[in-house]
Amino acid sequence: MKRQDKITKGIAIVIAMAGLVFGAYAQNTAQQQQQQLQQQQMLRMQTMTQAMSKVMERAQNMVRTLEQKMANLPENAKLAREQHRNLQHMGEAMGKVAENMKQNMEQFQEMTQNRELYKTKAMTKDMNQIQNRLEKAANELDESLRAMERLANRLQTYG
Repeated sequence: MKRQDKITKGIAIVIAMAGLVFGAYAQNTAQQQQQQLQQQQMLRMQTMTQAMSKVMERAQNMVRTLEQKMANLPENAKLAREQHRNLQHMGEAMGKVAENMKQNMEQFQEMTQNRELYKTKAMTKDMNQIQNRLEKAANELDESLRAMERLANRLQTYG
């Protein structure tokens, strides 16, 4: 009996140790996945922040170009002047929106470094949703500016 008790205790100890090792491994894997997710989000936010800087720059360039073209329009081209002025104001507003988006992205990027925001699946889901929506808004802003640039180029041809 004593021998059987020792064997049973030994098996129980081995099973307990295996459970501890497996638990530590699973926890380590979850932490690694969380860190990878945070790093991926930070990288995406850096890329989007850089893209917003480029959108801001493009909006400023478009406004400058429109100002130059408007200065060269003849005085009697009232409609063309009005359209150039409208696009110019819209371009300035787009630049401000891009600047605000960039600031939001930078703030979100700081948030991604806080591990507390990834403790639960619900919080991780919310962080992912914020990032996806910021990215979608940034892409929409970029597409809007592209359309405005095309329109500005067409106006310049007809102005």
